[in-house]
Amino acid sequence: MRFALLGWWVALGAAPAQPRVPGGAVRGAAGGLRHARFYGIASSRTLNHVNRNDAKASLKVWFDELGKQNGFVLDSKVDVADDVGEIRERLESHTVDILVLDIAEYLELESSRLVVPVLTHARDEQGRALYPYVLLANPASPATALAGLRGKNALVSSRDASNAGLAWMDVLLAKEKLGRAASFFASLKIADKPQACILPVFFGAADACVVDEIDFELARELNPQVGRLRVLERSRPMIESLVAMPAEPIPYAGEIIDAMLALGRDPRGRQLLSVFKTGSLVRIHPGDLDAGRELWRDYYRLPGSLANRPAGFAATESDRADRGRERY
Repeated sequence: MRFALLGWWVALGAAPAQPRVPGGAVRGAAGGLRHARFYGIASSRTLNHVNRNDAKASLKVWFDELGKQNGFVLDSKVDVADDVGEIRERLESHTVDILVLDIAEYLELESSRLVVPVLTHARDEQGRALYPYVLLANPASPATALAGLRGKNALVSSRDASNAGLAWMDVLLAKEKLGRAASFFASLKIADKPQACILPVFFGAADACVVDEIDFELARELNPQVGRLRVLERSRPMIESLVAMPAEPIPYAGEIIDAMLALGRDPRGRQLLSVFKTGSLVRIHPGDLDAGRELWRDYYRLPGSLANRPAGFAATESDRADRGRERY
């Protein structure tokens, strides 16, 4: 998820006022510093635009340095997980204290009751965490609705490797009985960056694109002429990535969360977040996961998608959205 999730992890490095060591104890250390454990996992899907080795190294440095500033010698470790099975094993063995997941991965784990969603990041200065995807068309295009784009060239930009933008387009086409995106469009390409999705449509090199609305708004701020692009469809606002904790409470979870939430109020914290191009961290509220849950539920119901449906994906009831979160 570009550099935004690195900002999350750096924020977490400032957090552990009194994190746990195995067994939950805090040990004394030479020089008055205390030893403590803080193990994290980042899903590779959330780091799909970042070199994972660079991410792991830089984040560990921040963990250790900021731990010292808070009186700790941290036994810290940052791992990158490539699949949900690996994340599940770490939760079951109690060898992880904080996780960064995309929502599709969280939904695979939800029915296990091993993990609790806690925070997400605000995408702008207004503190917005939920955002829709939009389908944009060039103003010169004769298409006035989705059906008018049949046989055209399209681009899709999503914020992480789960490619929610493409999943939304497939669901949208299915609801209008127009087939799947791969066959509906003459060509369909994935753009690594929002600009590489928006600008070809603006200059007429592509007919349409899918991008999240906040990136579209940023593009309009940089070039007001981009606002001439027409929005043909808009998804429900959703979040795609989140910070989670084990469902079994860890010591000082409340203090850790409060420190993460406060990072954006500190001058150094704000500077740090700006480096990694993310806003402040905000709590996940009841209902925030519903739109993402609906999207992936509908996507895995599409013909041909069932075979790819993750084994643990069973979360279809909205009242499961925030199971156990109240304990924090």
